[in-house]
Amino acid sequence: MSTAISDGRTHNTLLVDQNNRAHTTATTEPIQDHACESGAKFNINTGDITLTDATDTSVLYVKNNEDNDLVITSLIYNLGASTGGSGDVLLNVIRNPTTGTIIDTTPTNVDVGTGVSANQNFGSNKSLSIDAYKGATADNTFTDGSVTVSTRSAANTGRIVISLGSVIIPKGSSIGVSYTPPTSNTSQICQFAIACFLKTSVVQSDV
Repeated sequence: MSTAISDGRTHNTLLVDQNNRAHTTATTEPIQDHACESGAKFNINTGDITLTDATDTSVLYVKNNEDNDLVITSLIYNLGASTGGSGDVLLNVIRNPTTGTIIDTTPTNVDVGTGVSANQNFGSNKSLSIDAYKGATADNTFTDGSVTVSTRSAANTGRIVISLGSVIIPKGSSIGVSYTPPTSNTSQICQFAIACFLKTSVVQSDV
């Protein structure tokens, strides 16, 4: 006994060829584009941070509180001119930090002041359930976690984009960014940002 599969709207039936292969039509798109259409793609940006020394500093911390995985695709660093500084800079990505002054000592949310946590679908009102803190000169390096990406750059000003492919931050996990300004720096305005989206099996649009 055979069963026909038909479209309830057009009543067309599914074509199965002589090799028992079903014929379908599909549209493919990058998963982050699909997430953006559904209001699940975000940019997390510290806004301006002025660093007044050349010490390794915790500048960004993000912990995922969503039930779904947070997928980070790239990190963006906007580095202003340094007063007194010369030489290269060091950027570290920290896996699962849980302690450090950026977390433990009066955390400053990225959406306070000039910080930004923005949905990349301008018609969506969906927000992320995360802990997202921005650092300052007094925020020393993270005291735990492990360095997973380390980038030393001779370009100590301008925009630096580091493509991560896909880094998965499950619920309860975290990511940190630390930055060391150029040697002898006394003032440098910087911004640190994460491009990310929520990964879900079926994303419901809220736009």
